Amino acid sequence: MIAALACSLALAAPPSPAPAAIDLGGARGYVRPDGSPLAGIELFVRAGLDRESTSQNGLAALVAETVLRSPADSPAGGAVPLVDAVDARGASLSYAVGAQSVRFYLEGTPDGIAAAAPLVARALAAPSYDAATLTAARGALGERIANDEDDPRLVGRAMLRGSYYRGGAGLAELGNASALAALGPADVKAFHDRWYLRGGAVVAEVGNTGPASDAAGRALVAALADGAAPSAKLQTRPFGAQPKRIVTHRDVGAPYVAIGFAAPPLGDRDFPAALVLRSLVSSVLQRRTATSVPAELRSGGAFYGYDAAPAQLVFWINGVRLDPDTALAAVDAVMKTAAEKPLGAAVLARYKETARGEWALETASLDERAGAVGTAAALLGLGADATDAVRAALARVSAADVRRVAKKYFQRFDVALIIPRSSGS
Repeated sequence: MIAALACSLALAAPPSPAPAAIDLGGARGYVRPDGSPLAGIELFVRAGLDRESTSQNGLAALVAETVLRSPADSPAGGAVPLVDAVDARGASLSYAVGAQSVRFYLEGTPDGIAAAAPLVARALAAPSYDAATLTAARGALGERIANDEDDPRLVGRAMLRGSYYRGGAGLAELGNASALAALGPADVKAFHDRWYLRGGAVVAEVGNTGPASDAAGRALVAALADGAAPSAKLQTRPFGAQPKRIVTHRDVGAPYVAIGFAAPPLGDRDFPAALVLRSLVSSVLQRRTATSVPAELRSGGAFYGYDAAPAQLVFWINGVRLDPDTALAAVDAVMKTAAEKPLGAAVLARYKETARGEWALETASLDERAGAVGTAAALLGLGADATDAVRAALARVSAADVRRVAKKYFQRFDVALIIPRSSGS
């Protein structure tokens, strides 16, 4: 059902114009209009995990959360947290922390964007560091961390990211409660002042773009301090001849398993073939159902972190629905077989088409479309339309490509085991 929907979306998706580059006053901007009634604006700032030291776990997220919790004028009078003030003006504001960036996403009608953008710009330029704001920021982060900790798929992914990436890039995206408690106003201010810089920032505008979104993009860029921080290349740990096994315990009904591989990032010539392999292995892990089910209830799936270079591909196995040992052996066997002999023509055609559909689903929302444009331009040094070329590149993937990429990337891996607390292990 999911594969069929993905394929139909891929075939039905109309071509869209390439993003147009605009000058936002010291930072790059890219605009891609479409038929949506809303506009989405995503600001990429090079203030992600790789800017944290190993003793600053969660600081990037705490700074971003502090921006959202800083006081702003309410239409009803008085001051409320920025995120509430934006909501009251017909827009929404959120953020995501990645290995190399923090991304602020503002969405709303053109009128809502016009009313909310000056408030967001003021908070970006000068967040509040008072006790009440930081307490609210820690509380909001604590809730998000607790939610992630309750999802064994995300726990496994985080464990494998920490095993693969060196330094800050391997730290938890949101930190943890004990680390956050040790971070004070001086830490938050120092990180903001050091890394919230205009140089290297990128803005992506999608949807109902026009004068309001352009003005908002300029306001957000102008809120950042002048200057550019040095770029940093992500460092990774090599895989051993035997898989590393990392174990943790959670309140789950059965063991979950996550398997982490090195993988090519977006823009790499091997990326399309890796997408085909992702589709092939995911199909092995997913039990067929008559209707679509939420991702957390499926028997297995994948997370592909192709917004970083080097990238990582993680497969997860739901031990409630699949025997973990059997599924892990199946993944290993599929990758070894794919490296030893080429896929048959019918199998290759099937999973190329599935990969095309799944790729279409990954930019279905405004937020995802803005993220795709900004990720290519801001983080990977590609053209802003790099994701557009993937569909055509998938059509050109050969059996030899799949075999070569399986052999190059997917023969060594690490394993994360999430075991029920009641097991006594």
